[in-house]
Amino acid sequence: MKITQSAKEKTKVKILQAAVDLIIEKGFDNASLREMAKNAGVSNPTIYNYFPSKEKLLYAYIEQKHKETIEILQKIEDFHTYTLREQLQTLIETELELYLEDREFIIQIADMVFHSHGIKIGKLYETNTLFIETVEEMLNIAIEAEEITEPPFKEHLPSLFWDYYIMVVAYWVKDDSEMFENTTQFIDHSLGLMEAVLHSDILNKANDLGMFFFKTHILSQIQKFSTQKQTFNKVKRKLGEILHG
Repeated sequence: MKITQSAKEKTKVKILQAAVDLIIEKGFDNASLREMAKNAGVSNPTIYNYFPSKEKLLYAYIEQKHKETIEILQKIEDFHTYTLREQLQTLIETELELYLEDREFIIQIADMVFHSHGIKIGKLYETNTLFIETVEEMLNIAIEAEEITEPPFKEHLPSLFWDYYIMVVAYWVKDDSEMFENTTQFIDHSLGLMEAVLHSDILNKANDLGMFFFKTHILSQIQKFSTQKQTFNKVKRKLGEILHG
């Protein structure tokens, strides 16, 4: 009997939740995939088929939360009327709300990423495709609606926002303020700054300044080096002709 994609997704989510609960209880190092399979009510071959290692399971959890976040945003009827800043803020705050029930698990992941080096932070960037595509779409819509002008290096901004998101999560796991009020203010102030920058001409002016330095200094140095190299090659060839008669 062929297993449907829907059934596979349900099994995947069930395994992920069982794994998270076990890791919260026993710690990442002490929780085995076999125990996770038992808690999820699946066989050992099944869990290894979904997740060959505990690290793969962690990355799948993050991807799953991205997916759940997007599904929640899609159900907000007037989401399309939000400003770019409101959309980005809702994106981040929704993810943090989903992480809240598993906060002890997220703290363990953060500790392994930023302190014990058990997980390479570069691997987290392999989970960000859906997140980046979502931010890219929000940015494009804001530009098309003329909410903001198209900024220079637009193609790099979604990736930069992912870096910012990682920083927010790192701040959140250390936040012991009531109802995570410090994190809320951090997001609000930092996105306010981002909004002000995108609505100003500062990025274009910074780009113009960078191009000026490149053209008048770096490019001229490259051209100077190229000229010197050509001169050296000419001298080298002439010397070769003299030596070989």
